[in-house]
Amino acid sequence: MAEHHESLEGYFSKHPPRSTRQAQAVIERQTGIRRGLSQVRHFLKDRLGLCWRQTGAIPVPPKKTIQEHAQEQAAFLEKKLEPRLEQAREGRRQVYFVDAAHFVFAPFLGCLWCVARLFVRAASGRKRYNVLGALDAVTHRLVRVTNLGYINAESVCTLLRSVAKAGVGLPITLVLDNARYQKCAVVQELAASLKIELLYLPSYSPNLNLIERLWRFVRVESLNSTYYEKFEDFHTAIDGCLDGLSTVYKAEMETLMTHKFQTFEDVPLLAA
Repeated sequence: MAEHHESLEGYFSKHPPRSTRQAQAVIERQTGIRRGLSQVRHFLKDRLGLCWRQTGAIPVPPKKTIQEHAQEQAAFLEKKLEPRLEQAREGRRQVYFVDAAHFVFAPFLGCLWCVARLFVRAASGRKRYNVLGALDAVTHRLVRVTNLGYINAESVCTLLRSVAKAGVGLPITLVLDNARYQKCAVVQELAASLKIELLYLPSYSPNLNLIERLWRFVRVESLNSTYYEKFEDFHTAIDGCLDGLSTVYKAEMETLMTHKFQTFEDVPLLAA
């Protein structure tokens, strides 16, 4: 297939195959040459330099283009978020990233090094453990409110009071998304009375919320590929992970919670 290298490279760069079998069919259709799956896999990897990669998703508001959304995020980072983070790094402000995670009592499937595929027993019911957290951008201390029902404006108000109580006399900024229960009048009025600044992210911007990385870490560290017989054991494992952020997982937090954010100003897109 060497003589068709250039044409196949051009085709696959515009139309990435979903499987080796699909690539095999394309090669046969384009060149008239049929090769085995192992040969096709070798050609894709070693001759064309392709890798088997998972696609990524870009959350974008329905009425905006990716470019417009990327520009809005970049402006928010430069003019609002980064100046406050710089103050926090200099010890002149406390910046917290706020978000809620809803951990459903169900299997969190992950990968294991094992001889044969293993199965995790699925828990019955739909119990869930809700965690509303405020993560300090510098110290990585987590202030949190938990319950077994719902996160609402009252939960946010409880979190605001806890953050204010943990203050050290510095200006406080909470970076949070535009959920209704976080943007309602009662929350904004309480924040104003506590002298806490609420900095709302652009819509569809989980990539700019540092605490989103924490929720993924908790799932991998304490929930993936693990069976908990009782719901109490389930939420105890979550609490144990969160309690150990500044001790057991201090090194991981230092690496994970850097102030570098994924942006989408210049990323390759899958064609329609």
